[in-house]
Amino acid sequence: MLAFCFLLFAAPPDTLPYDLNNPSFIINLVSDELREISGLSPTDSAGIYLAIADEKGTIFFIDGNGGGVTLRKVDFRDKGDFEGVEMAGKCLYAVKSNGDIFEIDRWNKPIPRVKEFKTFLKKEDDVEGLCHDPKRRALLVACKQNPDSAGLRRVFAFSLKSKKLDPKPVYTVDPEEVNRLVPLTDDDKHSRFSPSGIAIHPLTGDVYITSTALKRLVVLDHKTGRIRYAVRLNKKILPQPEGIAFDVAGNLHLSSEGKKGEGLVFKFDYKALK
Repeated sequence: MLAFCFLLFAAPPDTLPYDLNNPSFIINLVSDELREISGLSPTDSAGIYLAIADEKGTIFFIDGNGGGVTLRKVDFRDKGDFEGVEMAGKCLYAVKSNGDIFEIDRWNKPIPRVKEFKTFLKKEDDVEGLCHDPKRRALLVACKQNPDSAGLRRVFAFSLKSKKLDPKPVYTVDPEEVNRLVPLTDDDKHSRFSPSGIAIHPLTGDVYITSTALKRLVVLDHKTGRIRYAVRLNKKILPQPEGIAFDVAGNLHLSSEGKKGEGLVFKFDYKALK
């Protein structure tokens, strides 16, 4: 695959199809196990989402329409720094911060079937985002890297056919360009954009990437890799934005660790652009 590295451009700030200051629905995840929710993903059932938290290989099925109640738990590893979760076809996938990818099949059985795939990524790449790219028939893996470095932020594709990670990134984001589009303020504790979550819009195909550092959301064009939008997230609403997912109608869901420690999921209604 060809790597994309284009100059970014600013789009009118009012064209992002979401009002990120006014969530239409908020879910408080009262489970202590989801206090540090690090990944969020849609499932093939409307209103049901997958979630995963740091330090333990457990995938949670949560009811988005029922106050975030845990409907099912799938244990696939005792421990590990897990940062992303995704459903693709009949399988569940999880990724560790070092780039190891886990495929969980027969997850509705008492003992799931688990396969682990090692990749060339290392601990210092600090993987934090995972999503399904149906057009590529792949999983996209977003690397956080060092928030203080000026290097390009990379997104790689893991083929669901070959079960290998392509060594060439499919997208790159220049954190210096993000700072040009969304200038730093005195309140910013970090200096550069670093991916913490990734998801593909089901209707437009745009690639949405969140950054806990700086509280940013960057939207890439799926084909060209160019930035369509770059916006600041409200830290009073999303103190630690990490997980990101869409439902089939294009409504955006962002998860965050709450100020009081509880996990939170926010829903933002999709407003189709005319």
